[in-house]
Amino acid sequence: MRAVRLLGLDDTRELRVLAISAPAGARQLLAEAFPGQVIRAATIGRVGALLCQATGDTKTLSDHLNDVTVREFPASPYSAQGPWIGIGASVAVIDAPTSWSQAQRALRFASSTGFGRRVIAYERLSLLEVLADIPSERVQEIDDVVRIGQIASTAAGAAEVDTLEALCQYGTLRRTATELHLHHSTVAARIGHVEQVMGWDLDDPIDRFLATFALMLRRISLSTTELAGG
Repeated sequence: MRAVRLLGLDDTRELRVLAISAPAGARQLLAEAFPGQVIRAATIGRVGALLCQATGDTKTLSDHLNDVTVREFPASPYSAQGPWIGIGASVAVIDAPTSWSQAQRALRFASSTGFGRRVIAYERLSLLEVLADIPSERVQEIDDVVRIGQIASTAAGAAEVDTLEALCQYGTLRRTATELHLHHSTVAARIGHVEQVMGWDLDDPIDRFLATFALMLRRISLSTTELAGG
């Protein structure tokens, strides 16, 4: 409690701990997202830890921070990747370690590949949170994850996987084409090739779910490896 007071935070208010993949730009990004808020940051290993007492519910906060991050670092092979962020629950000051642990788990789900959500709140993961307990080595052995990785191992294949991730995020070919600044026929061709290789039909709800799930597991694996310095 004394440490919190020395940091200039209010020890009578709840706080959140955030985990961020790129500590160097964390303070500026958070200052833009939450102007006027007191933010304290430190680097722990390869991850930035941020304390803030921003008001608002979890959904509003995570959506707003995601929008700011995407605006500052748009998904593009020609721009900086930008950070990805995990948000812990709002807790009493004495429970800050719990929020920090949650933020680190949520960070593994945030998109380190550019498409998908850059900011994930632990409380919004719900039952997906159990996926964080799957060892990274086991994820890397899953057949669909392996094949997606093989497709992404070439420049053309990486563009196809990026397009698939964007489709899973935006929902339709036309919106995906608009967001990626591509002709819809280009998007369709890329998706069609992935479907052929993976044996999926993305018009089928089950196959669309499998694609989304495989991409999520791949992001968890990539994020875990990158955060570990591998």
